[in-house]
Amino acid sequence: MIPLLETQRLLLRGYRLEDFPEHAAIWSHPRTTRDFGTYVYDEETCWLRFMRNWGQWAMFGYGLWALEQKSSGRYVGAVGLLQAKRAISVPYRDAPEAAWLVAPDLHGQGLASEALTAALNWVDANIAAPQTWCMINPENLISQKVAARFGYTPAQSGEYKGKPMLTFLRSRGQA
Repeated sequence: MIPLLETQRLLLRGYRLEDFPEHAAIWSHPRTTRDFGTYVYDEETCWLRFMRNWGQWAMFGYGLWALEQKSSGRYVGAVGLLQAKRAISVPYRDAPEAAWLVAPDLHGQGLASEALTAALNWVDANIAAPQTWCMINPENLISQKVAARFGYTPAQSGEYKGKPMLTFLRSRGQA
């Protein structure tokens, strides 16, 4: 069961099939691909990511929540933890990985921070993992600032799919 969380402007909820078109649009938007290292996310890749986000809850007891804007009912992104089995050589690769994404037209409104506050509060109260990590494109300075705001500190840099990536660690309960 995926817990429902609520913030001032968002519902953090499980994915719905009708979220997929907006999910694919966000992942194929040039600003998203730029922020995530210029990877191209075709429909098939978006679908696999979408299904992964939903299925993580059944496998691990955590996953990514869909973000729904309360004022419009629109799917506007994702936040939470995942197990991506990324091909990156860091010793904490199998720890829960934090992730967040907000639709490009809503950047700069504090929605990622609002969603992360709710998600990490839930994670700290419900997931026994001593630490989580996140991976951020070195050019994505905004996500690096968001990570720092939530207690993620620089860890190890590495390469992911042939491109440099930064990783950050957060101890449980650290803000």
